[in-house]
Amino acid sequence: MALEQLKVREVSRNAVNQIIDVPEFQRDFVWDPERVKLLAESLYCDYPVGSFLLWDSSNYQEARAANSSQKPLWIVDGQQRTTAMCLLLGLKPYWWDPIEWNEAMNRYDVMINVLPEGDRLEFALPNPIRRQDPRWITLRDVISKEKVEDLTQLAQDIAFKMNKDEYDHMSLFLKIHARLQSIWQIREREVPIVKITHEVEDVAEIFSRLNRAGTRIREADVVLALAAVRNPGWVREEYLPYRNDLEDRGWDLDAGIFIRAMTSIGRGRARLLEVPKDFWNPPNLTSVWKRTQKAISETLKRLSEFGLISSDLLPSSNSLIPLFNITYKWSNRKEFNFNKSFHWFLLANWDGRYSGSAITSLNEDIKTINEGANFNETIGSLLMRLKISKEFDETLFNNRYDRGGTRFLRLMLYLLLINNSALDWVDKTRLGYDKTGSPVITGFQPQWHHIFPRSVLNKAHTISDDCIHSLANITVLNERTNVSKLSKKEPKFYVQEYGISYDDLAAHMIPESFIDAFKAEEMTKQKFNSDAYNEFLIERARLISISANKFMKSLIE
Repeated sequence: MALEQLKVREVSRNAVNQIIDVPEFQRDFVWDPERVKLLAESLYCDYPVGSFLLWDSSNYQEARAANSSQKPLWIVDGQQRTTAMCLLLGLKPYWWDPIEWNEAMNRYDVMINVLPEGDRLEFALPNPIRRQDPRWITLRDVISKEKVEDLTQLAQDIAFKMNKDEYDHMSLFLKIHARLQSIWQIREREVPIVKITHEVEDVAEIFSRLNRAGTRIREADVVLALAAVRNPGWVREEYLPYRNDLEDRGWDLDAGIFIRAMTSIGRGRARLLEVPKDFWNPPNLTSVWKRTQKAISETLKRLSEFGLISSDLLPSSNSLIPLFNITYKWSNRKEFNFNKSFHWFLLANWDGRYSGSAITSLNEDIKTINEGANFNETIGSLLMRLKISKEFDETLFNNRYDRGGTRFLRLMLYLLLINNSALDWVDKTRLGYDKTGSPVITGFQPQWHHIFPRSVLNKAHTISDDCIHSLANITVLNERTNVSKLSKKEPKFYVQEYGISYDDLAAHMIPESFIDAFKAEEMTKQKFNSDAYNEFLIERARLISISANKFMKSLIE
């Protein structure tokens, strides 16, 4: 291990010239402009900004950037600060795309007031007023100057723009020039650099420990780092494009889902400590990744047939791992029935089997799937481990829709509406489908609509918030309908206004007695008011529970 001091400008130049680089398993630049501004202020005040940890990557030459004969030092800790320094100086790091860099330069501009009312210089982010005020200048215009002598012209330009009647020009120039010189020293600030030459496994562990204090690095992230080191180009060329494609389609899955899907399929284990390190060596990783990709794609395609096209709807994304494993193990067998897999999957989510710290449960179920000799017996074994009733009681749907504990019930409500071919009440498109009648593959975000509007129920003063937000008072509509058309409107008005039919209401499991009330104005007034709201909740909760039990039963018939 070696320790040295480098100036801010030297760190930035090293990033430009690929003397330092970013390993492909590192996260992207995630700082917001405010953090970049704070770093600039800290450097100006000569506050400590932390040490930078670099790794001699002589044994692995491929990082995020293109191939090169150079052997750069990888940034294990300090990527965000390095990139921020480059932004402040206007120097593009080697690993950044030029178009993206130009956009970042605009977004991460930092301004400084060289003539504040007090003695302390002011740092701030741009706004139209500051852009028009000659006292405010872009920090980059100062610290990007290679020589301190280059500040003279800048100081003259600023002084010239100031009101000549208010300031003596020469004294103003001298004051501004002195301020610019102090600002320019930011580029000369020294930061500690630690260089290591450890083995790749040690670097992955160091990477993990350092990042736990910030954005927490999970065990799977460390394993992904190990896989990246042992398989040059795999993360950049295979893993990231596939992960990003799924994210674009609504499946924003973290590294742990992919890594444990791979170990489940390739080794029959979800606990990563039980997977030998040579599992990640080529060509084994290439083979396992192809099989895992296929299982994931097939599973998500089948889920989309039920309208499930986003990980946002799931109580736990971890539940996908055994489902991927089941598809891989059994999809080519005659006895395979995805509906039965989906039935178990839903119940496992209801049970919360894979929520929180559930590696033991996950590992146990993965072993059962991989060692099972018969599909139906395997599903039966998995079902026996669940500790919930297989029937939905109607009282469940009187719980609040917006609490973590009811995420599964909200998912069930969504699935039931999709299964009922329910239409949006205003634009008349089927939920989850576009206006051409084609399924929405990406971008459909269910809007949770209060059938009895909150604004009306709040006025009653006798109805609790829990009752107002009851699942039985919620349905799903498209965003434009929910926000722009029906917001704060009462059913007794909008049903007639938009010509919502009996069938359209029934598909949303609106109780028959309330639908019939629209036949006469007096009946409508009696049914759709706060006095009848409790009756509505009871009847609709019963209808939802009947539909849920029927739906679940249909999956295993």
